[in-house]
Amino acid sequence: MAPLRVVYPRRPWLLAALAALLFGLSLLGLEQHDDAWLLKVGGRSLDVRGATWAAWQDATRDCSQVQRVDLTLAVPSVLNPSLATPIGGLVAQAQAQAQAADVAEAVALVAAVDALRRVSPPASQSARVRRLDHWPASAGERSRQNAAEPQPGWFILQAEFDQLEPAVVLVRQVGLQAEVLSSGVWSGTTLPWNPAWRIRRFLADRVPQAPALLLACLDPLGAFAQPPKPW
Repeated sequence: MAPLRVVYPRRPWLLAALAALLFGLSLLGLEQHDDAWLLKVGGRSLDVRGATWAAWQDATRDCSQVQRVDLTLAVPSVLNPSLATPIGGLVAQAQAQAQAADVAEAVALVAAVDALRRVSPPASQSARVRRLDHWPASAGERSRQNAAEPQPGWFILQAEFDQLEPAVVLVRQVGLQAEVLSSGVWSGTTLPWNPAWRIRRFLADRVPQAPALLLACLDPLGAFAQPPKPW
């Protein structure tokens, strides 16, 4: 007598899952761009490596010494360039507008914004600061207690302009003097790269003397992940 043959019921869901998997794999691919690889998903390039690196740095960074300035409480010229005053009026403006904030730091803040607006006039004079991070000179002194010279303060300004691409600018502060470092300027989109990875690494490579903790705490605005402006 022939053995009975066991007949298993068909499982349409298994076939559907397999088809969905094959379809998903067909949408994936790799693309080499510059000196790295991007993941292609449905024709869109994704910087998986950069996003992972930025997420890890975000989870492990220490931003306790970095001051993110509340621009709603800052001096008006930071937000609106039409309210900017000449250099000679910086102290008076800071004293009138800083309120409870330290006057010296308010003066340095206005000087940093003014230095940005003098980088490439007249186009840079329309700079509107959207985010501002400050590394006080005192933070540098705490991190390098044996330094022979007083440590400078640093600003990272993220600004938009009327006729220029958005920019991230490193400003070095010594006393009440502020200087934009020409090597520490990122302008325009970061696409197809992750903005945090691209800009933080760029500034760290170009300005190695800048505080690493300040650069790690830089959070780029969404404008840097947008396509270039159609001028």
